[in-house]
Parts: sequence; C-alpha cells; structure tokens
Amino acid sequence: MTQFDIEYDVVVIGSGGSGKSAAYTVASESNLSVAIFEKLPEFGGTSKFAEGQGAAESIEQKERKVPFDLTGEGLPEGAHFPTREEMIQAYLDTSHYRASSEVVNAFVDNSGETIEILRNLGVEYEYVSCYAVGQENELYCFHQPKGGGDAVQAVLQKACEKADVDMFASTPAKELIVEDGKIVGVKVNDADGNELMVGAKAVILATGGFAQSPEKLNKYTNMPWIGDTFQPPIPGLQCTGDGLDLALSVGADVSSTVPLQSGASTPGKMFGAGTTNAGLQPALWVNSKGKRYVNEEVALALMNMGTVYCQLRDGISWTVFDEDYLVFLETEGSALAMGEFLQVNKPIRNARPEIEENFAQGDPTVAKADTIAELAAQMGVNADALQKTVDEYNAAADSGVDPRFHKPAKYIHAIRKAPFYALKMCPVVVCTCGGINVNRDMQVVGYDEEPVCTGNLFAVGNDASGLYGDAYTIDVPGSTNGFAHTSGRIAARKAIEIIKG
Repeated sequence: MTQFDIEYDVVVIGSGGSGKSAAYTVASESNLSVAIFEKLPEFGGTSKFAEGQGAAESIEQKERKVPFDLTGEGLPEGAHFPTREEMIQAYLDTSHYRASSEVVNAFVDNSGETIEILRNLGVEYEYVSCYAVGQENELYCFHQPKGGGDAVQAVLQKACEKADVDMFASTPAKELIVEDGKIVGVKVNDADGNELMVGAKAVILATGGFAQSPEKLNKYTNMPWIGDTFQPPIPGLQCTGDGLDLALSVGADVSSTVPLQSGASTPGKMFGAGTTNAGLQPALWVNSKGKRYVNEEVALALMNMGTVYCQLRDGISWTVFDEDYLVFLETEGSALAMGEFLQVNKPIRNARPEIEENFAQGDPTVAKADTIAELAAQMGVNADALQKTVDEYNAAADSGVDPRFHKPAKYIHAIRKAPFYALKMCPVVVCTCGGINVNRDMQVVGYDEEPVCTGNLFAVGNDASGLYGDAYTIDVPGSTNGFAHTSGRIAARKAIEIIKG
C-alpha cells in the first residue's frame, strides 16, 4: 500500500475554468475535501484569456428575451436565442455526427445552469448575442462577461478559497498512482521540486489540452505539420498535454482527430494588433509562391479561416492590398468581427501606424513598395507569379465576377494605387479541443467505451473529447469556455456520487 504525504477525497489537476469549476462544485455541494494542483506559478490557465460562455436557455437569455444587436443596425429577421434542441442539433450537424451525442447533450442540458451559478457568484454579463457578425448560421448563445475571462476566473478563485479548496501552484502532477486497477492518488512535485505522494479517491484532469506541444499537435490532430508552422497566441501558457499523458498511462482511449480552435495573425503579434486586424480582412491572400489559394470571404467564418491557414504546409500567407484599401479600412472599417478584438464596420485605426512603424524598423512581416515587383522582392515570392495574380484579381474587380474562387464582388478591391502593401500571416492555435475520450459523466473511457480504473478518473475542458467532430463548431460561439465550466461541474458531481457510494 502506498504511503501518502497528504490525502484528499478529490484531486483536480489544472486550475483553469474547468478545474476551478470542478473543485468549487465538490467543495460547495459536499463535505468532501478537494485540492487543485497547478504546474504554473499562477492560477487561471487558458480560461483567463477566454471571452464568453456558450449556453442555451440560461437565466440571462430568459430575462433579456432578445439577443443584443452588436451592429446597431438591427437584428436579422428570425434572430433569437436558441433552444437546447437547436444547440444540440448544431453540434451534431456541423460535426457530421462525429460529435458524441452523450457529451453534447450533457453539456447543453447543463449549460444554462453554468451561467446562473457564475452569476450568483458575482459574474456580470454585458450582453448575450453572437460572436462573429456575418457567420450566417451562428447561434445567439454567446454570454459576454464584464471583464472577460480574467474577471470570471478571479470570481471563481475567490469562490474556491471561500469554500476551503486547497490550491497549490508550481506543483505539476507527474504520475497517477494505481492499486488493484483503481486510481488511489497522484505523484506531484512541489514548488521546491520535492516529490509528494497525494492520496485521492477521484482525480479530475483539467490541464487545458496540448496547444503548446508541437509534437502532440502533429501526432493527434488532422494537421500533421501544424506543430512546425503554428504560433501560440498567449505567451507563458504550458498546455503540453499533461492530462493526455496521464490518461494514456492507464489505458484511456484517444480521439481519432482532435480539432483545433485556430485563427491567424501577423507573426509575433496578438489578436487586436493593427497588422493582424488588416491582415485578416478578405483582401487578396497569396501563398509563399505568390499565388492566390482561396476565396478570402472565409475570413468572415473565423474557425474556417483558421482551418485554411492551418492547411498551408509552410504556414505562410500574405495579405496584399493597395493604398485605397488601407484608406477603406480606416474609413469603412472591418468586414469581419472577432469579439472584442475586432468589430464589423468599425474603422481600423491602428493598422497604418503599425504598418509604417514595423516597415521602418525593417520588420520582414511587413512589405511596402511602389511597384508589385518591388513588393514581391520584399515578400520573397516570384515577381511574375504575383503580378499575374494581381492582374487576375483586378480583372475580377472590374467585372464583378471571380471565375476562380467566386468571392462576392463587394469583397474584391482592385490593387492599383501605390504604395502597395503585403502583410505576412501565420496560423495561430488558440487551443486544442479534446484528446481524451469520455462519457456523459466525463469519466475517462478506454477503447471498449467503459470507464478506466473503475471510473474514478475524469477529464474535463480541453482535455475531454466529444463536443466536436474534426473541427471546432463555429456556429456555437463560446463553446470551449462554456464546456470548460460545465464539464468541470458534471465531473465533480459524478465524483461525489462515486465517493459517497
């Protein structure tokens, strides 16, 4: 029998939205002891950088009755808050039924309660609407909290502390301890590097996925080169698949394809930067050979746009436009929306100063020239190929018809007035969405679909598969964050049930 240095009823590995929601549920709904072990020096995980939560039939939706109008120009005909059935069907349809019906139903059926719990703890919601105006089938289920994810995690942090959850930072979990086929604890390293044996009657994996592991990105996603081309948008995070490794060590089944929540940005720049905001626009996109490769209207569907960028084998795309288009962005504004980072029809004021500053500093991700040939030289692409691409694009602008990719005429702006600009863009992986297969109670399952280790190991948030197929569901905004908090609570309640018999 293992000798433990300390024992808890429930151990949670990871302190993001899913981990803190799990721990708070155990502490507030039972008399069981619970601890969180976080490998970083600070608590919060990816959820600190999240925006809103997706939910159906929440108290916020019932009180507001109609969605908030993000554009100020009136809601589209038929705009409404989704029912549970509509939200469930959206996950199943967009995944081509590759999502787990069990996991989808469990999340959606409990998603409204998540909003009510967070609100009762002190989270204030600014609006409930969609996220990216222009995505035709997007549901109005996005709950935007005041202060964003950081504020929500601060509220949960206080709630956990008040509920007597023990929380340990700089304490990574290294191994699951198994006796007679059942998990009985976790081996961790404390902040001083000392090995500690922690007893537990249930363990909840909430480590945030593996978006910062190039090796796992290449191995477990359907983009086997993305680990070599991607940019992580949030410095300092270490979501390297710790939960996945621990689950695999005890016979967990791994999803056949793990979807990415992805996008694009100027290399080295965050979402909201002027160069990124301009580069995301549906102008002319060319690859490293100077050739157009897609209908750039895909920019309006954020996660589809991310998928397009992730498919570039070298991860290189350039957004090309002229002076007239830059003026258009400064006056008419963005064609797409990205939450608080970018609003549709809102002028982009920070693009020109950032472009000018970066170009003056010799930044290789920004090109500016008086001729297309000079622009191509700065970009490092074939000048003849780029000139041919621009000529074809201008012809499409003149005729209003795009014979190659069929982009609507309103998004085709001729490239004729110098100076000409090109912004280098690269794929961004915000997070991975799954990896470990679970059932509706968030219990980790094996290849036989039965819970491993007699059912006392759970995976939640970005560690858990089942909500999506092989791509993030863009029609249900707030899915990742909503699922994190909701799945944590679902796992916690099942753990309470198992421990109490």
